[in-house]
Amino acid sequence: MVSCKHESCGREKRVWLPTGKKNVSEVVLHPWCEHCGLVKNISDDRPHGIGYWMNILSNISKIFSLKKVQKHMICKELESNDCFDDLYGITGSAQKELFNKILEKYCNINMQCIDSSGY
Repeated sequence: MVSCKHESCGREKRVWLPTGKKNVSEVVLHPWCEHCGLVKNISDDRPHGIGYWMNILSNISKIFSLKKVQKHMICKELESNDCFDDLYGITGSAQKELFNKILEKYCNINMQCIDSSGY
């Protein structure tokens, strides 16, 4: 990820790109960052800020009785990863996949149980 204070280009500078939807060949205008050139994610699979993922962790912690040290290590890793701060060029599903990997690293929880808990 790029550590950039993203600034969207003006309406007249947007570029035509595919929507990213499978089996759909539609193109729409996408804004991009004037500093780093990263194209903004405007799909339905929008990313969430770090607070969203901390709330998810809190709910999971209550359900699976995580220890304080586990929560602390997970929080530190989430905070150190740019994917949860830079919402410009990442998808929500990519964030969820990374969140699951971090959980698996520090907890012995079956990911199917977490997915069925509704987050």
